[in-house]
Amino acid sequence: MKQTERSILTYLRFMRESAVKDRILDTASRLFYDQGYHVTGINQIIEEADIARASLYNHFTSKTELLLAYLDRTHEEWFRELDNYLVPFSSPRERLLALFDFRIQRQRKLKYKGCHFNKITAETGEDEEVARRVRVHKERFRQYILDLVRQTDHRAGVDDETLADTLFLLLEGGIAVGAMFRSSEHAEKARAIAGSLL
Repeated sequence: MKQTERSILTYLRFMRESAVKDRILDTASRLFYDQGYHVTGINQIIEEADIARASLYNHFTSKTELLLAYLDRTHEEWFRELDNYLVPFSSPRERLLALFDFRIQRQRKLKYKGCHFNKITAETGEDEEVARRVRVHKERFRQYILDLVRQTDHRAGVDDETLADTLFLLLEGGIAVGAMFRSSEHAEKARAIAGSLL
């Protein structure tokens, strides 16, 4: 067999394996979010992903490893979506208010089922690796807000750190309460409060 043919076969095998891994992760992500991590069993993931048990363990050594991969991918996708959403907004103030619009849009799209990271924390609060990933996600978002606050000439009458914390808590609180009431009303009120501070 020629080197070129071997390279093509290796590439095709890699693509097949990658597609299987994505299918496993897609299925697990949907189930973890929709019905919960503890309720979701390995057998259900295998059945709904339409794969062999060996295929799952070839890519993920445990359900916990699969959970961590779900959180890592969700984290990256979340910030990629946020960056894309903010492209049309030029000023830091517009971008800060657009953060609320982004969260409200996601809230509606997800049918008010809550933040992926808050939900998993409620289920697996004792798992330190899960908790670390949740902290990384939330701290990165808070830093994202702070970076924008530092570019504004805000009228809040407080320092940048305090304003960033206030906006972060308004965003997180509006989404958490929205999940309880199945409504965007609280996030919209939080946006109005943010507008008065900016």
